Amino acid sequence: MSAGGAVPPPPNPAVSFPAPRITLPAGPDILRTYSGAFVCLEIVSGAAWATIEPQKQGQDFVYHFVVFVFYFGAFLLEAAATSLHDLQCNTTMTVQPLLDDNQYNVNVAATVFTFMTTACYGCSLVLALRRWRP
Repeated sequence: MSAGGAVPPPPNPAVSFPAPRITLPAGPDILRTYSGAFVCLEIVSGAAWATIEPQKQGQDFVYHFVVFVFYFGAFLLEAAATSLHDLQCNTTMTVQPLLDDNQYNVNVAATVFTFMTTACYGCSLVLALRRWRP
């Protein structure tokens, strides 16, 4: 104990940690990031696919099937993560919800947009199947 008998208050965590800085590259600097490189790769491969697609309809069906399965899996994972909103976690002494309100809202939006993307690829898959069948 200190000479006065009082315990000093714990430090304020807002003062202890600096605010997060998020910087996003712009212009050609975006190509230096992994996500920017993948976006450029998707654009180039999509343009190449658009020129090849009318000639190879079987591959078009396979592509849409694989992408549909991928996005459907992503939709299921997002929906499962969103459903865990009220799950309580024991972190040492306190019980806290697994997802706070902001994370919950982000997961709901991601679930909705993933479902919409899955539905679009499902429609593309049906159209590719109709083109492929004699």
